[in-house]
Amino acid sequence: MAFTYIDKRLHCDGVDLHDVAGKYGTPAYIYSEQILRRNADVLKNVFVERGFKVSYAMKANANPTILNLFKNKGLGVDIVSEGELRMAEHCGFKGPEINFAGVGKSIKELDLALEFKIDHFNVESRFELEQLEERAKNAGKKASVLLRLNPDIDPQTHPHISTGLKQNKFGMSPEKVRHFLTHTEMYPHIRFDGIHCHIGSQIVQPQPFYDLIDYLEEFTSTLRSEGVEFKHIDLGGGFGVNYNDPFEDILETTPFLESIAERAKEKLRDYQLHIQPGRVLVANAGILLTRVLGNKENGDHHFVIVDGATTDLIRPALYDAYHSVYSYQNDRPTHVADVVGPVCESSDALARNREIPEFAKDELMIIGSAGAYASSMGSTYNLRPLSPEILVGISGETQLIRDRQSFDEMISLYQ
Repeated sequence: MAFTYIDKRLHCDGVDLHDVAGKYGTPAYIYSEQILRRNADVLKNVFVERGFKVSYAMKANANPTILNLFKNKGLGVDIVSEGELRMAEHCGFKGPEINFAGVGKSIKELDLALEFKIDHFNVESRFELEQLEERAKNAGKKASVLLRLNPDIDPQTHPHISTGLKQNKFGMSPEKVRHFLTHTEMYPHIRFDGIHCHIGSQIVQPQPFYDLIDYLEEFTSTLRSEGVEFKHIDLGGGFGVNYNDPFEDILETTPFLESIAERAKEKLRDYQLHIQPGRVLVANAGILLTRVLGNKENGDHHFVIVDGATTDLIRPALYDAYHSVYSYQNDRPTHVADVVGPVCESSDALARNREIPEFAKDELMIIGSAGAYASSMGSTYNLRPLSPEILVGISGETQLIRDRQSFDEMISLYQ
């Protein structure tokens, strides 16, 4: 794939990462257009060709260049905030290409989405349904809704990214969903179009999806026996990536995509099916390029200090997530060390107690799988400016797709 060693030096689509660092500085996010296109094509071939509506979960990475790439591939977007709605509009997505998820939408967000005539809202609670009914009535419109069902299915993933269990804040119980679908007359400005589920993220086994499809087949059959009909079923997203080998192809990591699509078409064939992939499209298309500031020892514990930090990649601190560590130069001796950043927090670590290559001061380090939930979760803690994003094009050119934030820009926000 795109990230390969050439003459023992790491390249992205033929571009030497040493040259990228020299031109744009570090830390920086580097994305491969080749991998982004490859991942989008796989999902199109597997799902769109089988009649699914595929919407990119843009919270994974909301860079407009990436959004435009996916738009040109025929994907819609799944949004969770006013900011994401405005970014979708900025990138040219039309209302029917947008669905609005999230457990807590504000009145302003509901009004904006109604005005923009989005495809549907994923509604997660009674209070949200009642609020949307009121706002749609005031606007003289009818809002299309998919009720988010919490099926109490274990996604076999990290507890912080599990969303389909009873103890999670997301969705509603089957009893509540059934109640709303059998009392639609209480909400004259709501069009109940179907059911939405999303059981979690970073799922790397097919069984949770099989369980969800089987559950929905039984649940919809019961509803039909009660005279309840609707047109849409949304299976959410959650397809995982290989953080141990971030350069692995999407179909090696998730060879079960076709079997999930086929099972869903077989068991839920009477419905328009939807999915919202996020991480699987972008995570392994990107890296965090960082530079070693120095090495230190506390007793027998070794630390490699880099200029990247949790402000650039918070997942290891937030989830104890694993991200692979690579040296710019191949075939380096290894040792056990922590990779830490300059942020004044003990949790500011990108890798702990890890067998990694030995690094000298000023050498480049590569942190894998940084295309998803890295820049989008970035912060300016310690007044560190947001890092730039660079796209390496399929013909080998580099493009700055987000500037490094300047200190003047940061200061200008203060009154």
